[in-house]
Amino acid sequence: MGGILTTGCEPPIPWIGGKTILLPVIKRIIPEGQNKFVDVFGGGGSVSLSGKYAPIQIYNDYNQHLTNFYTIIKTRCRDLVNAFAGAFGKDGKLVEEIEQRIFANIRDQFNACCLVFYRADTFEEFYDSILKMLNKAGSIQDKQHVWMNSMLAWELYKRREKDPELFDALMFLILMKCSFSATGRSWACKGTNAETAIRLINEASRVLQHIAVDNRDCLDIIRLHDSPTTIFYCDPPYYMAEKCYSGVPLFGDMMHKALHDALLKCKAKVIISYNECDFIDELYSEDKWFIMRLDRPHSMLLHSNPGAVYHEVIIANFDIFEMYYGNGQLTLMDMSDTINEEGRIIL
Repeated sequence: MGGILTTGCEPPIPWIGGKTILLPVIKRIIPEGQNKFVDVFGGGGSVSLSGKYAPIQIYNDYNQHLTNFYTIIKTRCRDLVNAFAGAFGKDGKLVEEIEQRIFANIRDQFNACCLVFYRADTFEEFYDSILKMLNKAGSIQDKQHVWMNSMLAWELYKRREKDPELFDALMFLILMKCSFSATGRSWACKGTNAETAIRLINEASRVLQHIAVDNRDCLDIIRLHDSPTTIFYCDPPYYMAEKCYSGVPLFGDMMHKALHDALLKCKAKVIISYNECDFIDELYSEDKWFIMRLDRPHSMLLHSNPGAVYHEVIIANFDIFEMYYGNGQLTLMDMSDTINEEGRIIL
């Protein structure tokens, strides 16, 4: 059976397109005996953090906020916990005790965080954003509300200036935890348990000690690490869903094709996750590819349509079916999924 099933952990943040629900399949098809495992589009880290798959393991993503976040967790875990534990003290100072109000998801605090994270690259941009919001506010009460949010944002802005990497990680954590569907922009009406958040950060820090964190273009890191003893796991932005990912250039048709061309030439073992669609089927139509088709619950439609299903594929340049079924060695107790009449894996 594939996969080195060492103890991993849950990712500390939710992420659009996260692979947690597919892990029972992915872990089963990762081959043993390779020297290097490269998570080319690391995203929220669900695959990288789920175990140790090779002596050298690399988490990579082009999103600088993501790679900074995981670098801070790896190297300054205690600083991050201390910073977020007091991030919203009314006087702007560090609160020594963990306060549940941090992740009570108060909208004003979330909006203040958004203001600094997205519109405060310079003081001029930050100041102009506040003026625009004040001018748009109609009543005196609305203007007072905007001003109160601005003061919360000003405290965050000043603290970020003193330690930009740490507070970028702090705000990124809050925005991912407290936004709807991990968009980082729209406020979600939910609470998040602070003690759970701290536990996940600490566990991720432990696992990251054996993982290198890199911030490269996908094609660059593939060229850099390609060898017969490498495993590439690629989870690119899904086709026609590229706009869901902020903070990186749009991953359009040309990049999907460039990625395919690079992986086609690889000496390494390659595993790719994609949404099932005609474009991807045609792109990966060469005989060398093994394509596994899966159905899973459609997480974006769970509330409006509980029975909605999302179709995905796992593509590889080696026989993942042999890895998955383990030469017939799997028992019913091992199987967390079922196979329908069309041969699709149902999760």
